[in-house]
This record gives sequence, structure tokens and C-alpha cells, in this order.
Amino acid sequence: MGKTVNRQELADIFGYSLPTISAWVENGMPVKSHGGRGKQFEFDTEDVLKWLLARERAERKAHTAATLKEGGEEITIDKARLRNEIAKAKLSELELATKMELVRPIDMVAKVLSNEIANARARLLGIPSKLRPAIQLEVGAPEGTKKLVNEVERLILEALNEIKMSADDPVEDEPHVEPPSEPVEQDEEEDDDE
Repeated sequence: MGKTVNRQELADIFGYSLPTISAWVENGMPVKSHGGRGKQFEFDTEDVLKWLLARERAERKAHTAATLKEGGEEITIDKARLRNEIAKAKLSELELATKMELVRPIDMVAKVLSNEIANARARLLGIPSKLRPAIQLEVGAPEGTKKLVNEVERLILEALNEIKMSADDPVEDEPHVEPPSEPVEQDEEEDDDE
């Protein structure tokens, strides 16, 4: 059993104002005896302390129940509901885009892309054998023809290997930069016009 005190003494002990003490009484704080005409309220400090601690625990528990931890960040129930609504909206948009055939499943895209890459690779590797007759006509010598065809084949294989290596690497944030193009030669007449 704690000390029996009036409202003013209770306010002084716990460091709160009289209106706060009155509000606590209305919210269920234990009262030893209710005041009335000429009679003061009486409170047991031990009972009041237990009530305040229980109230604080309940508030903390309610706050904890209303928040989640995600990566160290507190997420309130309202934020979680908002995220859920946004996710539902995005899912609905994706379903609509799928019905309108604006998007395709990734496995379908990967299969088509894989087939196209295989076709392009086969065509590129076939270039040296298609060039051989034309080079033979221009060069005339079988050794020179073989040397040029081998060089074309080497350049194609090198390009294909570069493509394969860049496909194996993670996507970089740097934009693709086109190699510098050959300088365009202007006719002398165009230079004179300027």
C-alpha cells in the first residue's frame, strides 16, 4: 500500500497538471475515495503508479502492433496498407497490359531472343565462306584469299565473343557509346560553297 494523497499532491509527485489528473480519473485511474462537497479526492500512490505503468505498457504494445520493422525502418500499418494497395494497383495494370497484349512473359521473350541470336550467329559465321569466291576473284592467289577469309572469320568470332562476354556481365549503368564513325569526306565543291 502506497501513500494516500489528494489531487494536488498526486500531481506534484508525478509531475503532471491537475487537468491531466482529472483526465486520468475519467480514463479509469484508481481512486481511493471520490471527492465531493468539501471532500477531496484521495489516491493511493502505489495503485496509481501500477495503473500508469500498465497504461504505458499497453500504449507501447499498441504502438508495436501498429508498426513493423523492415530493414531498420519502422513501417506503420497505414504505410503497409498503402503499399498493399499500390501493389494491387500495379498487379491490375500488369493484368490489363497482358490482356491487351502489351507485355509478354519473360520466358517467351527469352526463347524468341535466344532463337534470333542463334540465327544471327549462324549467319555471321557463314559470311567467310560466302565471301571466299569474291575474294578469290579479286586477289587471285589462294594464299591471299585464305589469309583474308581467315581474318574476316577471326573478326566475326572476336565480335561474337565480345557479345557473349557482355551478355554474361551484369548490366552496367553506363550508356552505350557508339564508336566514332569514319570522317565523311566532302567534295571540294561543297567546301567552296561555304
